[in-house]
Amino acid sequence: MAPTSIIGGLFGKQVAAATRVVAAIDDISTEPVVHGAPRWTSAEFLERARQYPNAVAIDFSGGPYVRWMVTRLCEEAGRMERQDFAMVAGQLKLGAVYETCDLYRERTLARLDEFLAVADRFTDDFSRATLYSNLLFRLTYDRDHLLPVWNPYDEYFSKHDLGQTTTFKPGLNEHFVDCGAHQGTIIHRLLGATGGRYKSITAFEPDRLNFEKLKSLAPVPLANYYLINKAVSNKHEELRFVETGTMSSYVSTEGNTIVETTTMDDEVEQATFLKLDIEGFESKALQGATRLLAQRPRVAVCVYHLAHDLLDVLNVLDKKVENYHYKLRQHYAGWYYDLVLYGSPVDGVNAPSWAA
Repeated sequence: MAPTSIIGGLFGKQVAAATRVVAAIDDISTEPVVHGAPRWTSAEFLERARQYPNAVAIDFSGGPYVRWMVTRLCEEAGRMERQDFAMVAGQLKLGAVYETCDLYRERTLARLDEFLAVADRFTDDFSRATLYSNLLFRLTYDRDHLLPVWNPYDEYFSKHDLGQTTTFKPGLNEHFVDCGAHQGTIIHRLLGATGGRYKSITAFEPDRLNFEKLKSLAPVPLANYYLINKAVSNKHEELRFVETGTMSSYVSTEGNTIVETTTMDDEVEQATFLKLDIEGFESKALQGATRLLAQRPRVAVCVYHLAHDLLDVLNVLDKKVENYHYKLRQHYAGWYYDLVLYGSPVDGVNAPSWAA
């Protein structure tokens, strides 16, 4: 069900290869075959489903409406069993992000007491609910746990200075550091949110294809805009790297090229806002930012690439900064993606005085 959703597009072929697929149910695609299976519309599914009384519907939906619709279709089709894709992924040992779903679950269980203790670190009840819901999803493979805490808006910061947000509002004097800048999506948002007002922008992006896009980010000159074609870590070295020209380029021993690593402290003079989305290297990057963290910037750090990312990132921050206010947001409800830890030297969503 919903095989051309984001999750279906990523994993549909793997599931089809490991199961006996009767049909792929999708009203969006116009292709007659999806992931090697004949495509049925929802109406065709209702007409034919009862011919397969032992079949199970695998739900690839990514949002609440489609999930509801899949559930209703299964009920109308003679109460066919609906199995959420996450459960199937766990059984087939498919990838969560950079660990398989079963390993992600195992590693979460191994340090569950530490995860639960993190709840006391957050400044708001919604962060605690987000933590508990995320843990329940990891342990039960049931994505429905993510829906009540899904926050699809304002990842990293609000898109407009006048907008309401529960993450951060950008200041007009930010020294913004974007680790994992991709092709400039978040920098575009920063420029839009502040009307182009900032002190400096430093963008790290190791993927050469993405880096070329960053060079021509805007048709007008950008002042104090610094680009660094290296990966961010806690030391200088060369590593093998899977270069894809997408948001998912990453360090791997099976990489198709080699990248240099550097540290934030060695490349950046001043920071008021650190955004990190670097495919599991977030804690290492923060280890290499002792001087910058002493300037007490706000931080927005992705903590979902590896099962222990949230614990590892907090452990590093605890050694580098004191009296920070933390919150947690789940910005995608369809999979493990986009769990972000927010930390600020001041309480609330506004920038500290030195970046306002």
